[in-house]
Amino acid sequence: PTGSYFKMEEIIKLRKLYGLKKVDRANSVGNRKESSAEHSWSCLILADYFLNITDIKLDRLKVYELLMYHDVVEIEAGDTPMHKKEERKNQKERELKALNKLKHEIPKQLKTKFVNLVNEFEENKTKEAKFAQAIDKLDAEIHELDYKKDWKGWTEKQVREYYQEEIKDFPEIVDAFEKILKYFL
Repeated sequence: PTGSYFKMEEIIKLRKLYGLKKVDRANSVGNRKESSAEHSWSCLILADYFLNITDIKLDRLKVYELLMYHDVVEIEAGDTPMHKKEERKNQKERELKALNKLKHEIPKQLKTKFVNLVNEFEENKTKEAKFAQAIDKLDAEIHELDYKKDWKGWTEKQVREYYQEEIKDFPEIVDAFEKILKYFL
């Protein structure tokens, strides 16, 4: 081929999305904290598993894309764990500001897709967004199976309040949530 398929400036902009690897979450991984990129990857694996056992018809690619991009705003806004109630109060505002900043810093080929996916995930109106949110919640709970010490101080009521709304429409995910919660208690 004689043409150039990309410009170096676009590759540099694409690397902005790699910043998700540098965002630490509250969850442990060995002797360090999990990155938001690792969380996104495990959400994709978890979604693939549940998409194969659910009877609900979902657009598989849309679910994967929602999960792939759902936490990208954390590159600018940081992760806000469920136990940081004060930080959670202005989380939406911080994430909107991050979205508006990031959409100008990533390759133009991804801008519209990125904005649409983040908005769809946050609005939580489509069945794919609801499923992706359920997976997002369940992933954190499953992750902690290896790190029970991170759950010290949590009550069953707190965990249910944080998780149940997002998972309620998916019986397979509710079943997994209940079994894992019993393991912790």
